[in-house]
Amino acid sequence: MFYNYFKDEGSEYDECTARGACSIAPKISSLQEVLLIFLRHIAYYAIKLEKLGEDIFQIGENITESLATLISTTDYTDEQLLGLVAKQYAYLIKTKRKYFELCKSNGVSCTELKPELDITPQITLSAIISQGERLYLSKYNKKSVTERNMYEILLAMLKSVSANLSHLKEFQVSSKEAQIDVLTGLNILNDSKFSRRKVKDIIKKLAKTDEIIISKTSEEQIKRYGNLSLTKVSHTAYPGKSILVSGGSLGELLALLRAVKNSEIDIYTHGDLLIAHAFEKFKGFKQLKGHYGTCLENCILDFATFPGAILLTKNSSQNLEYLYRGRLFSTELFKPKGVIQIVNNNFKPLIKSALEAKGFAKELKRECEEVGYAKEELLQQLLKIADKFNNKEIEHLIIIGISNYTKQQEVYFKNLLKNLPEKSYVISFSYSFGYSNVLKLNLVNNLPLVYSVMGELFSHIDITSGKISFFLTKCDAGSISKLISLKNNGAKNVFLYQCSPNVINPSVLSTLQKAYGIKSTTTPEKDAENI
Repeated sequence: MFYNYFKDEGSEYDECTARGACSIAPKISSLQEVLLIFLRHIAYYAIKLEKLGEDIFQIGENITESLATLISTTDYTDEQLLGLVAKQYAYLIKTKRKYFELCKSNGVSCTELKPELDITPQITLSAIISQGERLYLSKYNKKSVTERNMYEILLAMLKSVSANLSHLKEFQVSSKEAQIDVLTGLNILNDSKFSRRKVKDIIKKLAKTDEIIISKTSEEQIKRYGNLSLTKVSHTAYPGKSILVSGGSLGELLALLRAVKNSEIDIYTHGDLLIAHAFEKFKGFKQLKGHYGTCLENCILDFATFPGAILLTKNSSQNLEYLYRGRLFSTELFKPKGVIQIVNNNFKPLIKSALEAKGFAKELKRECEEVGYAKEELLQQLLKIADKFNNKEIEHLIIIGISNYTKQQEVYFKNLLKNLPEKSYVISFSYSFGYSNVLKLNLVNNLPLVYSVMGELFSHIDITSGKISFFLTKCDAGSISKLISLKNNGAKNVFLYQCSPNVINPSVLSTLQKAYGIKSTTTPEKDAENI
């Protein structure tokens, strides 16, 4: 991910385009590489410790939290990322020492992993960055294009599982088995020899693990927040003091609502938290006024126009420009620069900021939006669709996933739906355009809910049918895991909408197509014809 310009042999992609290097600073890439080296070395010694009977749960927690953090490290300054690197270096020393002490006490010989970095107490930031760049380029040049891409796919899987474990942890639920899968995957990256079979096997295992974690999260959501209902959500802003809550943590939104229950502060959701309004648990709070903003991610304009305090909950992926010091708060362990940290749900600084802000002076009227679903009605709809498909009244079933909602994507799907073959039916978690043969379910970006609905549908339909096509529309850290999960379950036609090179670079996408049969969208007319 550096600014070097060179081409892979036999590849049409230059380094800048193929690896998204033009959008990620070389310093950050170098520090990411150093961090990854420490994490995989920790994984090596953790696995050794477990074989000696040691409980390694806390080590697994540390590694998965760090891998989840790696998803958004481009939002941090190099000093902040250096702090994370220093922490993991100390953790590596501690884990390695524990392993050698246990070997000695058990009278067994130790095997040491050769250090890849020359770290001293006096080392400077520039020296660490230099080592990270050298190691990255060395690794890059020694491996074939396929090897590099398979490792990139493996790393994407590790990040996805770690991020979803972080979501599950919100419900005080953990998975030792998933941790072991992550440690095993990381440890494969320590192998000097590439084994395609071994890498594909662990990728397959991680995809299944991801499915299990997401299913558990779906169950826990319903337990904690109650059932969903089809709900009209107000986008109108009302006069008064207010707090905007962005990100993906329903638990932190609930904690804040309880904290302001006896105050005159209004709460508005933002981005993925739109779905909160559909859960039974959130309907009892009069302070929850509605949803603010029109963007789903990287919405600086929404923040700039909101006249109150703003809370970035965990799992928030905002590309902040640090223009709003004193108004932005976060519960993240590694908060962006210029953002005030909230610790242990102590929302007093946030509430104080909201009371000191000007708030909305007058009502800003906006149209409502419908989210969620009526469970019994949905189950009947899915059963009816399954019966029609199995009886061939529906000859082509198309599933459209959650979306980035770009204008380009909207035009593509509008034309795709217009050109679908006769007797086609669409279940869409994003676009519908009012077509009668489309069932639209607005679950925002709540992946556990999407998995729950799909699980119900495919308990009545054979997912391996060649008459079913899946369109994955949102490009993010978990996209590769979703693609491979579908293919592992036997899905024949899996399309990925065009992703930015710095999310999934074209070279990796090419390997996904060859190794897993993933298809890329072309034109709506051609894709409709292929369906």
